[in-house]
Amino acid sequence: MKRLKLAICVILPLILVIAFSGCQATEPETAQPVSQGEATVEEKPEEQAEPEQAEPPEPVSVAIDSSIPASLGAVITQAAKETFPHSEISDDAQAADISIGLELQDGLESISLVFAPVTGFFNLTDEISFDQLKDFWDKGTSLEMELVITDSNLSLLEAVLGPIQAGQVRVVNEDELAAALAEGGNFSIVPFDEIKKEYKVLYLDGISVLAKDAPMDNYPLQLGLKLEGEEQFLLPLAEILDGYQLSNRDTDKMLTINMTGVTALVRGTANRMEQNGILYPAEQITDTLLAADITHISNEIPFVEGCTGARDSALVFCSKPEYFELLQHVGTDVVELTGNHMNDYGPQWMEYTLDIYDEAGLPYFGGGRDLEDSYQPALFEIGGNKIAFLGCNYWGPAYDWATEDSPGSTPPNLEDLEAITADLKSQGYNVIFTFQYVETYNYYPTEQQVIDFGRMVDAGASIVSGSQSHHPMGVEFKPEGFINYGLGNIFFDQMRSLGMRQGIIARHVFYENRHIGTELITTMLEDYSQPRLTTAEERQELLASIFEGSIK
Repeated sequence: MKRLKLAICVILPLILVIAFSGCQATEPETAQPVSQGEATVEEKPEEQAEPEQAEPPEPVSVAIDSSIPASLGAVITQAAKETFPHSEISDDAQAADISIGLELQDGLESISLVFAPVTGFFNLTDEISFDQLKDFWDKGTSLEMELVITDSNLSLLEAVLGPIQAGQVRVVNEDELAAALAEGGNFSIVPFDEIKKEYKVLYLDGISVLAKDAPMDNYPLQLGLKLEGEEQFLLPLAEILDGYQLSNRDTDKMLTINMTGVTALVRGTANRMEQNGILYPAEQITDTLLAADITHISNEIPFVEGCTGARDSALVFCSKPEYFELLQHVGTDVVELTGNHMNDYGPQWMEYTLDIYDEAGLPYFGGGRDLEDSYQPALFEIGGNKIAFLGCNYWGPAYDWATEDSPGSTPPNLEDLEAITADLKSQGYNVIFTFQYVETYNYYPTEQQVIDFGRMVDAGASIVSGSQSHHPMGVEFKPEGFINYGLGNIFFDQMRSLGMRQGIIARHVFYENRHIGTELITTMLEDYSQPRLTTAEERQELLASIFEGSIK
């Protein structure tokens, strides 16, 4: 019988033709008794023959290629048993009724393994093409980077791409990979579920697997199942497997968060909003802010009825209540209240601001209606990922802090906040802790900042982020957490230097309740109000400055 090759997502329809034969029903003849004088004798029915025992079905043999990971092999075995109860696993692919392997697929498959090219986080390279990768693999063409890869991933990829011809290859153990990538100038290829926060995921043909809405039907580096065998066995198994819908990149288990820097809708920014419309500052950046499950905004000043900005020159800030429309427009999901201007117009206007957020159903953290309220985290659970936002105003001034009976930002009682952080972690939350810290205009943090931010990671925070900075700052990786020392401005009018115009939107990605990566989206402020995405040259310059100011 002809053997077929079938990709798992292409299930041919089965047409079952059942032939029915019709016949006319007739009354059965009744046996008549035979007379023998006074007695009657009934005819004895003929003895029934014993039914023949059905022969047991021949076992269906299934060969699973050794390149298939054990977890997926277990699923295939289960599906085979479900389809053919008498199936058996074979080592002989040529003789088996069905053989199953892996191959590159043109589209997203019901069962697929997604791979990603990665490099060290501090590498300035952002992207690679699949043609470059294939030329490197097949012809040894130089990428000016060495491939460092685990033996298991190399074997799996060679099963579909063929033997690697490149000379720039180093095989390492899994626990050595992160350190090898951190050396600089190296890259690797890893399954999506093996991505770590220390890696920088490269765009492949313009697609990043960290983007939840990535067009994966065009993504070239994903493997699907290849089934070969006789049609009578192949199609039923393929239909069962197609129903599993398994992938190592399940978007239902992903969560993306945009963390942004300073927002203060005042002075020059407010002036442009009055001239060009309330939504003017977000015209170039709205889509970026909307492209996350949670978008964070640190709005540092209160909304005040009749706000004119007349006292702004003395750094006493307020925003018109109508400006809240801008926060709604960019998809704000959580508001940070650690800003040191929240009580500039008195506690009654902070209460008024909180009323606006509450009426809109907008969670907030890092401040509240009193001290107890200010300690309350903003909690989210999406796709099995548990996130808790917590923060404090380290800098002050004292009148800005919440007290037992008045509103304000969360004071820097770090021991209390460490205990809250540890408790949230024990409940399975990934804590994102934010600081309104001492303002400096450098790419590198201060010594005390390193100590204080590190304390919160040690307490259990997955991410610690500086919201105070009007200037982008470096980052640091710790075994248990990631630190962004400062993000710069997002909606604020500072344009006195290049550093003030530069900004970062940190997009953090979680998968199965684990922080797996961060993308630094780079911005540039225009017209005292309007951030835009950087050009390629501007991005390289900004990243180089941030990495130089980072702790490695």
